Amino acid sequence: MSPESHLPSFFASTNYGKCLKTALTRIAPYPFLILVLLTVSWFFGRIGGIDDFSSAFRYDPPYLFLIFAALLYTMRPGIWRVAIAVIPFILLYAGTDLYYIFLQSIFKLDDIFLLSEGLNVCPAWIRAGIFTSLFVWAISFIYFLKRRPRQFVVPVLLFILAAGPPVAAYRMPKQFLDVTEFLGVSVLPWSDRWTAAIMGRTVSLLLFAADKQRALDELVLLPRVDDPDRDPVLLNNALHEKPNIHILVLESFLDPQLFSKLKFKTPVSPPQFEAVRKKMHIAQSPVFGGGTAQAEFEVLCGAPAYKRYTSAEFNMFDGTSTPCLPNLLAGAGYRTVATQSFKPDFFNSEKAYRSLGFEETNFPSIYAGSRPTYLKYDIPDNYIFDGDLLSQNLSYVQKLLAEGRPFLNYTLGVYGHMPHETDTTRFPPMVDVVGVDKKSQTYLAIQQFYYRAGAVADYLKKLREMDPKGIILVTSDHLPPLDLGPKTYQTYGYSVESAGGEFRQNIWIYDGPQKKNTSWPHHYFEYMDFILDTLTEGRFCKEVVCKNRQAWSPEKLTASYDNLMVQGAGVLKKTGSLVAGSSPRSPATDLGQPAQQQVR
Repeated sequence: MSPESHLPSFFASTNYGKCLKTALTRIAPYPFLILVLLTVSWFFGRIGGIDDFSSAFRYDPPYLFLIFAALLYTMRPGIWRVAIAVIPFILLYAGTDLYYIFLQSIFKLDDIFLLSEGLNVCPAWIRAGIFTSLFVWAISFIYFLKRRPRQFVVPVLLFILAAGPPVAAYRMPKQFLDVTEFLGVSVLPWSDRWTAAIMGRTVSLLLFAADKQRALDELVLLPRVDDPDRDPVLLNNALHEKPNIHILVLESFLDPQLFSKLKFKTPVSPPQFEAVRKKMHIAQSPVFGGGTAQAEFEVLCGAPAYKRYTSAEFNMFDGTSTPCLPNLLAGAGYRTVATQSFKPDFFNSEKAYRSLGFEETNFPSIYAGSRPTYLKYDIPDNYIFDGDLLSQNLSYVQKLLAEGRPFLNYTLGVYGHMPHETDTTRFPPMVDVVGVDKKSQTYLAIQQFYYRAGAVADYLKKLREMDPKGIILVTSDHLPPLDLGPKTYQTYGYSVESAGGEFRQNIWIYDGPQKKNTSWPHHYFEYMDFILDTLTEGRFCKEVVCKNRQAWSPEKLTASYDNLMVQGAGVLKKTGSLVAGSSPRSPATDLGQPAQQQVR
């Protein structure tokens, strides 16, 4: 018996009653949906989410109502169908805000493909909770489905109508965007956040998808790009000596000393780390809270990680050679070795590293399968402590040194990933800190840093003894989200903040030759030119414009980025000589310069 049968009998015996019953059962769910979503938006806006939300409800409701009606009409009448149909919309709105809170990024449709990455690094209980919730919702939905086939005519028609906008966004992106712009709805180029806030969570998803698909369609049509800044012959001619290069990227390597509002009664790092602090600098990562591969892309490829065509550039690379740092060094006679301390499918790293130019990639033995590797580790779904990773890397470096060929030693550590769980029997708390809960992620990350800092200091000392002339760069991929993303950093007075309160400034360490007026990188995509500048004692940067010495225009950066994506994704459709910068979206002639000068 449905809940409607419990309504007072006079509702069914009078026109007034019939109208009220219709309103309660057929109309009321729609304002209820909006009320719920407004409440969700208000709540998350108070804790660091997208707080400018009210204007978005000018555009979202029509499309939301269409999908909501399709879900409602698929199920038998009853109040439970409203609750079941509302849940996906709550997840969409809450998920978008949580994504922004912890990652300082706006969720887009192709970020769904990162779900497997997130599940890979989640504790088992979180994965179990997610799958259980999805299973319960699916079973509930199936249980309340209508039984007669003819009852599905209306919901099927509604679902077909609802499928129209996303299909158009992917299949006809240019036409879709022309129509939306005519209606006054478009992507705001200066801010993804404002686009989501003003255009609505749902509408912005479609706008972002269409805009990216249009860009991807243009990318496929690009002919081969001539980019002399990435010529290995030019690098080889500028090299007099070939010192080894060591690049270490550490997951969420946070310096607690930068929290000005926390009181530390004991040092946050062991004594040997103090010498390392003198070699510390600050640079801006492309990401906050997550997206390790974005930082890797900038460090190794020397271009901003724009995410123009995919949720992570590495996900587009198919193994086709692209002119990033490892390939440039390989062309100059270097051996290129990567050590990735997690699973081979972590951000498509196996294919991506091959595209970048690594001749050899080592994964932990537990995940390596039949692949050769020096990295011995047999605990599944666990992160290798930095000290254990680096001690094995040192042993391998000794082997590489004995072979006599110059090499690039690139190492990615994943130990600092959330949740910041620590084996307290091996790593008991060492930092006495006042002002933070001892069960919080912030407290745990501080305790982790003490041991991680010691491991880095020991590694640098031993590495320098083994390789006196080597160039060593240590950086963090990004800041960890801790407990409440940027709000945590604001609360504890983090003393290094990037523009817009995004907290993307990170510590990095350099140990190697330097001149009196060294041009230090300020962004991660400047690291590559900084290394080449150092490697050649400035000779390389006399031939090309290095980003650590001179700022590149946005058009030129975009052109260089497109060049990398065209080659790394294997989407070249024709050959020829098209200068970087002459893509459909960033024509060189728009800069008022001759084409060849634009690149150089």
